[in-house]
Amino acid sequence: MSEVTLTVGGREYAIACADGEEAHVKQLGEAIDAKFQQLGGNVSNKEAQNMLFAALLLADEAHEQRGTRDTLNRKLATVEAERDALADEVARLRSEPPRSSTSLFDDPELAPALERFADLLETCADKLESKATNT
Repeated sequence: MSEVTLTVGGREYAIACADGEEAHVKQLGEAIDAKFQQLGGNVSNKEAQNMLFAALLLADEAHEQRGTRDTLNRKLATVEAERDALADEVARLRSEPPRSSTSLFDDPELAPALERFADLLETCADKLESKATNT
């Protein structure tokens, strides 16, 4: 165990803590002293009351931070669920064969191409008929 000396409201307090926790405990003590000073902390006849108010202010801040954390965790869970749903949708869409956005019969170049093909077939048929009649 280690010992850290905290100064709160001009008074020193010896606090025991686990080895390696000294800096953290010192930071906590500084936060308490800052709140204590906001309340006019060096007034000796109100020292216990000011210490209590400082602790209440810190507890209130911690409570608000926990609420914020919980709200953010809920939002994160929602966003992660949406992300997973979108990933599933992307995987599903990638596994499907591609679909043409327009019908083949809606192609404005199709009719003229089919007419040219029909003309070519007629020409071939005419040539075959003429060869058949000549032989």
